[in-house]
Amino acid sequence: MGISQYDPAAAGRPAWNAGRQVGAKRALKGRQIWSIRFFLDREGRMRDRRSSTSPSTASFEAATW
Repeated sequence: MGISQYDPAAAGRPAWNAGRQVGAKRALKGRQIWSIRFFLDREGRMRDRRSSTSPSTASFEAATW
């Protein structure tokens, strides 16, 4: 993607992701997962399990409430 030729304000401005790595993130290490679980347990909060369910499963769970 280049700079828009129709936007004169964008001509002198660098791209928003200039110098950043692009693509998928690395997987979390075991130590990082443990620290997240420890922090949430200490704070008395639960992990959000909605992100691990598929959309069809999530809609089914919402319908059964």
